[in-house]
Amino acid sequence: MPISIYLHIPFCKRLCPYCHFYRVPEIPDWSLYLGAVIRELDTLEKEPAWETIHTFYVGGGTPTLLPPEFYRSLFEAIGDRFDLTTLTEATIETDGGVSHEELAEYAQAGFDRVSVGVKSFDPGIREILGAGELLEPDPVDSARSAGFSSVGLDLVYAIEGQSMGDLVGDLERTVDLDPDHISLYMLEEAKTGGPAESDPDLAAAMFRESVRVLGAAGYRQYEITNFARPGRDSLHNTVYWEDGDFIGLGPSAHSSITLDGVRVRWRNRPDIEAYLKDPASCREELSREGATDRAREALILGLRMTKGVHRPSFGRRYGSDPMEFLKPHLGELMELGLIRFSASHVRLTVRGMLLSNEVFVRILE
Repeated sequence: MPISIYLHIPFCKRLCPYCHFYRVPEIPDWSLYLGAVIRELDTLEKEPAWETIHTFYVGGGTPTLLPPEFYRSLFEAIGDRFDLTTLTEATIETDGGVSHEELAEYAQAGFDRVSVGVKSFDPGIREILGAGELLEPDPVDSARSAGFSSVGLDLVYAIEGQSMGDLVGDLERTVDLDPDHISLYMLEEAKTGGPAESDPDLAAAMFRESVRVLGAAGYRQYEITNFARPGRDSLHNTVYWEDGDFIGLGPSAHSSITLDGVRVRWRNRPDIEAYLKDPASCREELSREGATDRAREALILGLRMTKGVHRPSFGRRYGSDPMEFLKPHLGELMELGLIRFSASHVRLTVRGMLLSNEVFVRILE
């Protein structure tokens, strides 16, 4: 099976206080980071099935703080070590602070999909979030004319100080721009300060209204936080939710590979200085999951998808019916209106999506 690769770019000019990802304000010479990433690639114990690449995703941080030359060199290095003819999607994230001309260079470097972290179009909400100015008023048209075949916009909601009208305005503006994909993230308040979460009841109402507005505009909700035009789902993120194999490169990146029925997970320690010196020294194994634990985790991931989990396919892959993990709590979950199931599928309800952690905690028990 082809493998997917994620590369973490931890560099940011501005450290948003609500961001939970590893990031640093210092940006080294890009050739140093490229060298470290290539050394990490060369330390991987490649399996025969890893010869081809399915998807490639560069996230952050702010990936577009590194120049197109970095990515041209990186694609060349990956192509020297893997077969890229099977690559179906190559995504780069940006914060919206990149010009049309710069976007064109990233597309020419090898990316066909871009995810723009708009956060909000509302100046007041952007100020609350500490976001900078959007360089392009129409990031979708700018990215498409720059050469990207698929464009996604990411929004943040459920922020203290944000009204339902503010959110609907963001949604309507987003729909008017006609992106291929929309990610809608509920703010998670940081312990270190920054913007606060809104009232939980308002957050729930915002989620329901978002599903309604985006659905009416032709965007299919295919995962709790993700919506897309038909055929425009994020292929890379779907690898995660469908328990596929992926390698994470860069500090803080996670990997998950299944070998002889055992899922092996590891991560790179979030330490940019150590990573630049010796990437392999940052690698930490997290777990080795056998049949039961692997099935349990796969069920949690699969339930994030609106299509739910196909019980026969799950049984063939993991040797057990997903309902076995839900059975001890089935009455309670049904009474709370969090799940629904049939002979073929088990899914979260809309209420279950809002309270998904309530379901997942019971599965882990």
